[in-house]
Amino acid sequence: MFPTLRVSFNGLRPDQRYAVLMDIVPVDNKRYRYAYHRSSWLVAGKADPPAPCRLYLHPDSPFTGEQLRKQVVSFEKVKLTNNEMDKHGHLVLNSMHKYQPRIHIVKNLEQELYKTFVYPEAIFTAVTAYQNQLVSHLLLLLLIFILSTNKEW
Repeated sequence: MFPTLRVSFNGLRPDQRYAVLMDIVPVDNKRYRYAYHRSSWLVAGKADPPAPCRLYLHPDSPFTGEQLRKQVVSFEKVKLTNNEMDKHGHLVLNSMHKYQPRIHIVKNLEQELYKTFVYPEAIFTAVTAYQNQLVSHLLLLLLIFILSTNKEW
C-alpha cells in the first residue's frame, strides 16, 4: 500500500499486551472516475458489490504498551488487491471506489476490549495505477500529514 500508513500510540499501560490491526472500509456506495480536464474525481455510478472485508494483523503483534510508546507502527507490508479470489491474505478493494483505513488496537480479545482510530485525511480512491506524478507527490504529502498527527488512548 502506498503511501504506507504509520501510527504511534501513547497513554497505554506499559505491561499490557496489545494487538494492532488494520482494515479498510468503503466510504460510500459510489463508483468514481477521474476527470483529467477538471483535475477532480467525479461520481460515475453506483458502487460495485463490496469486496470481502479482511483484517490485517500487524506481523509484530502483540506489542507491549511500552513498545508501542517507543516506536512507530508501520503498515508497510500491507498488500492490496482487486482480486476477490485472493488466497494470500491481501486486503481486497474495488478499483475506483473510496476507502477509509482504520487502525484497531485490541487490549483483550476475549473481552473484546478494543479501540478503533480513523484518520479522515487518509481517505483514498483505489486505483490500479497512478498515471500522474502530481498524484504520487500528493500522496507523499498526505503521509507526512498523517505522521504529524497524534491520537491518544
